[in-house]
Amino acid sequence: MEILAIYPWPEFWSMGEGRGAPSFFLSITSFPKHGHELHILMPGPPGTPLQEDYHGVHLHRFHTTVDYMPEADSGKLVQHIRLFTSYRHWLSHATRLARELGEKLGPDAMFGMGALGAPVARTIAEERGVPNVTRLFGTSIGEVIDHPIKFRLRYREIRAFTTPADYLILHNDGSGGDEVAGRLGVDMDRFLFWSNGLDRAPYMKRPDVAKVRRRIGLAGSGPVILTVTRLHPEKHVERLLNGAKEVLAERSDATFLIVGDGEKRASLEELSVKLGLGRNVIFAGAIDRSELPDIYGIADVFVALSDRTNAGNPTDEAMMSGLAVVALDTGGTADVVRDGQNGVLLPVDELPRLAGILLDLLADNDGRRRLGEAARADVDSRLPTVEERQAMEVGAVERAVSERMGEKP
Repeated sequence: MEILAIYPWPEFWSMGEGRGAPSFFLSITSFPKHGHELHILMPGPPGTPLQEDYHGVHLHRFHTTVDYMPEADSGKLVQHIRLFTSYRHWLSHATRLARELGEKLGPDAMFGMGALGAPVARTIAEERGVPNVTRLFGTSIGEVIDHPIKFRLRYREIRAFTTPADYLILHNDGSGGDEVAGRLGVDMDRFLFWSNGLDRAPYMKRPDVAKVRRRIGLAGSGPVILTVTRLHPEKHVERLLNGAKEVLAERSDATFLIVGDGEKRASLEELSVKLGLGRNVIFAGAIDRSELPDIYGIADVFVALSDRTNAGNPTDEAMMSGLAVVALDTGGTADVVRDGQNGVLLPVDELPRLAGILLDLLADNDGRRRLGEAARADVDSRLPTVEERQAMEVGAVERAVSERMGEKP
C-alpha cells in the first residue's frame, strides 16, 4: 500500500532529533515497519534536502521560510493576522503541491497529520477517489470550548475535526478530545481515541544511580524532584520554581531537575536566580529519549503542573518508572492520576499546597513507594506497547482502504 501524508511541521521532534515528544516520529515510522510505502509532503527551511529517505519514510520537502504553525495570544491581533495569513498560504500552496505529488505517486490513501494536514489530505483524497485518515496529536479546544470568541479562534483545529475522514485518530492525552469531537459532530463510529504506547522494560530497569547523577551534575545524594516537559508558557514550570524556595528552606539537600527545552527557558533560569535557588535547580535541557529512563530512575518525585492536561507521555513514563507523581488537576488528569491511590492530584485552587505536599512525600519513603508501585501497575494495565499502538494506527488506514475497495462494483 502507498500512502501520501500531509505534514505541516518542518521536523518530527519538538526539541531536536530524538528529543521531545515521540508521537510524530512513531506515527510516521509505523508504516514502513508494516510493509507500506509512506510519502510525506512537508515544509523545510532553505538548504534542507528536497527529497530524503528518513527511517524508511520518503520525505518530499518544499523550501519555505513561512512558519505554518505559529502560536498566537488570544488578545494580540497582529499575531492572529499572521496566523490567518500563514493558514491561507498553506491551504493554497500545500494543496497545489500535494495534487502534483499525488499525480506522480497515485497513492492508495491520504493521511492528514495535524490541523493543517487534514483539509489538504481530504481535498486530494476526493479528487483521486481514495480514502483519507486524519491524525491529530491532542487538542487545545477543550480549554475554550465554552468561551465563544476563544473557541472560534481555534478555527484551524475546528476545521480539522470537522473535515470528513474515513477515520479520525486522536491522541488521548487528557485534553478532552473526545468531548470536543462529540460537540463538533464527529461520527463517533469513525473516531479512534487512543493513548500512546509505552514500552515497559526501559523504565523498569534500575540505573547506575551514582553514574547518572554525575553525568547531569547532581552533587551529593539528596532527593530529586523531577519534571520533564517542553518549556512552554502553558506548562507553567515557574509554579515548580516558586514552590522550590519553600521546599529548600526545609530540605536544602533536595534538587529540582528540569528536563526539557523551549522558549521559556531563559526566563525560567532568570526566575531561579531571582529566587536564590542556586545549584539546587538544574536545567538539564532536552535529553535524548534513550537516556530518559535513567533520568526517571534517579528521581524521587515527579511533578506536572500544566494548564491543559497532565496526563501525557511524561506522566505515564514517570508512573511506569515507579515514581510518586504530583499532578495539577487539569483536563483529564484525574482519569490517570487518582489522588492518594497512585499519585497526588492537586486542585488548581490549592497550588500553594505544592511545597507542603513535596515535603511530606520526601519524608515518607514508604508512602512514595506505595504510590509508585500502584502507578506502575496502572500504566501496565492501561497502555498498549509502542508496537501495539503503531499496529493500531496502520490498521486504521488499512481498513479505510479495504472499505473503500469494497464499495466499488
